[in-house]
Amino acid sequence: MKSEKENAHRFLTTFERSLQALPSALEMDVWVRGTTRANKGPQGDRHLRGPEAAFLNGHVIPVLFRAICEEGLSVTDAQRALLNENHPSLPQYSVDSPARTVRHPFTKTIGTSPEKIYERWVDPENASAMVQSCPDFALRAPFPHSIVFEGKYFTQGSPKHGRQELVRDIYQAFFYRGLPSVEETKRGRAGWAYEYAVLLAYDASPLGTLRKAWDDLPAKVRNGFWSGANLYVMILGGSGREN
Repeated sequence: MKSEKENAHRFLTTFERSLQALPSALEMDVWVRGTTRANKGPQGDRHLRGPEAAFLNGHVIPVLFRAICEEGLSVTDAQRALLNENHPSLPQYSVDSPARTVRHPFTKTIGTSPEKIYERWVDPENASAMVQSCPDFALRAPFPHSIVFEGKYFTQGSPKHGRQELVRDIYQAFFYRGLPSVEETKRGRAGWAYEYAVLLAYDASPLGTLRKAWDDLPAKVRNGFWSGANLYVMILGGSGREN
């Protein structure tokens, strides 16, 4: 009999395979640019105004919703299980936010100096001293696996920038996974208790530098994110968009 972790990995690999049907980097770039341009202004759809939001809400969330329904959940249960930052605009997929209800003094950004962090903590006028973490989307009960997702849409950068971005993005996903559990509120706001984290990034850059940064890692390191840290990395796209 497979373990719970093995079943979670099976689900994520199946979900990743279903995303292989996404448009090529060139086609995705054209679609994202057109979609965000069409939704600027007060009459546009808020969940499609930015490149990352357009990619996630326009392409990923519908596929994920189908995937969890195919695991045996009813539509109502799937809508409860899938937490989405933009749930008011997409009630057919989600009815609640993944925002963590208890604030804390940490951010998901790496590379900040200790002095800057202390300055943020000590300043009584700094409203950002306490942070509310809000991932892009997540899965909770009644889905059998609790998974928090960090979504990214990468459009440009040198090989060095691709490597730096990969590290930043993986650390952000791991940061969410590491936050302690929070109970669901009495008013029904979602709790926070994730066993697994996923970095889901689409590389629409001209030279596919984010995908190359991932592919260049030794296999034991790539596998180690999951085996040792419960973190699944999906780097989609990466075909490049040079003419």
